[in-house]
Amino acid sequence: HFENDKMTYKISANTIKYDEKDSIYKLINYTKRRIGEGDDILEISRRKDTIFSFDLEDLTPVIYIAETLPYGELNKFIKKEEQRGSSYINRYKLVKYRKWSLPVSVFILTIIAVAVSSIKRRGGMGVNLAFGICIAMVFVFFDKIFGVLASQSDFSPLVAVWFPNAIFGVL
Repeated sequence: HFENDKMTYKISANTIKYDEKDSIYKLINYTKRRIGEGDDILEISRRKDTIFSFDLEDLTPVIYIAETLPYGELNKFIKKEEQRGSSYINRYKLVKYRKWSLPVSVFILTIIAVAVSSIKRRGGMGVNLAFGICIAMVFVFFDKIFGVLASQSDFSPLVAVWFPNAIFGVL
């Protein structure tokens, strides 16, 4: 629990269960550490029933939820996670920007595929097919590398999503 950006106490438990009937949380093997100026005070109990000021969804891991949300809800979700200080903000922004860049990627790769397949060669379509598959693999490689770079560092997710499109758009 924080007050004025300072932690006042911390609650931990081995197990936490939500009782829908009573709308309370049941904590098993509960520890509450009150942080004081000089000494901390520990409150230990086998069981505690309490009410928290957060939703049950706030306890659920939300690493992959961004990929399932529509664009409007994703924007709200990102704002909420920024306020909570989540370390996954770049990953969520990457998902947000990919929702716009993916149709452009498909268009660019389709144009490249048409250009490669329209070239007539004596050896048949095998060389063109291999060349097209290589281009697609390089695109996916760039997309994955820049995606990981953006989600694991301070690299801009916007640049990471659009850089492969810009490079292959020039081709």
